[in-house]
Amino acid sequence: MEKLSPIMQMYYGQRGSYEKIPCTKEYFKLLEKVIENDDELREKLSAYPELLELYKKTNESIEALHCESADSHFSEGFKFGVLMGLDIAGNIDTDEE
Repeated sequence: MEKLSPIMQMYYGQRGSYEKIPCTKEYFKLLEKVIENDDELREKLSAYPELLELYKKTNESIEALHCESADSHFSEGFKFGVLMGLDIAGNIDTDEE
């Protein structure tokens, strides 16, 4: 089997997409705890519909915030990685000589 370049791996969907990044065991352990806590909190808040609705809105805002943060960090990491590659290849101008 031919080994593909990173560009071709991305083109064929083998790497480079969010869905292809494996989560760690620790991630799933923490996720399980979050789900347990969320279920318990929603159950207790069900007696207070107004607070439950506020909780749901807050949760949606936190999820949107997390997505924005993840996108920004990914973008900056990718840009910096490209700059490092250019620097390694000697194709970047710097004031350091």
